[in-house]
Amino acid sequence: MNKLVITLLLAMAPMFSQSQNFEKYEDMKDVDAMVMTSKMFKMLAKVDLSENDPEAREYMKLIENLDRIQIYKSSNSNIMSQMATDVKSYLQKGSLEELMRVNDNGQNIKFYSLPGKNDNYVRELFMYLEGSEGDKPMSVILSITGEIDLSQLSKLTSDLKVPGAEELKKANKKS
Repeated sequence: MNKLVITLLLAMAPMFSQSQNFEKYEDMKDVDAMVMTSKMFKMLAKVDLSENDPEAREYMKLIENLDRIQIYKSSNSNIMSQMATDVKSYLQKGSLEELMRVNDNGQNIKFYSLPGKNDNYVRELFMYLEGSEGDKPMSVILSITGEIDLSQLSKLTSDLKVPGAEELKKANKKS
């Protein structure tokens, strides 16, 4: 029994360390960070919205099934380099599948996912952007976990004003 528990813990250790790769950016001076947890989503899902608004109902259905959203953005070259290294390591360790790559106007955006219960859902959507905002270099890491309905996701990323949200919207229209 003890061997089984130890084996399971060792097998799960990479999953715990992967998520912690990015949490370290929360407290860094030159990083804009936003982390929303499932408690926040559950609270938002209880907001009383008009029963007559199907778009609002779909939106609430999406967010109540989310576990976590993490967004980290920096223009500091040292942190950007560190982000690139951490993203590369995360992608090598995990079982994320590449969805698409976009190189547009000096922005290099990559989307990855972890398959969900069917083709319309993913358990994780991961985006990494390297580029610039105006004349400032910029890197952005976005990780969304939960039971994610891809048809509703572009609305959420647009509302959060996540860089790369437009590319995600275009990808959803193609699929």
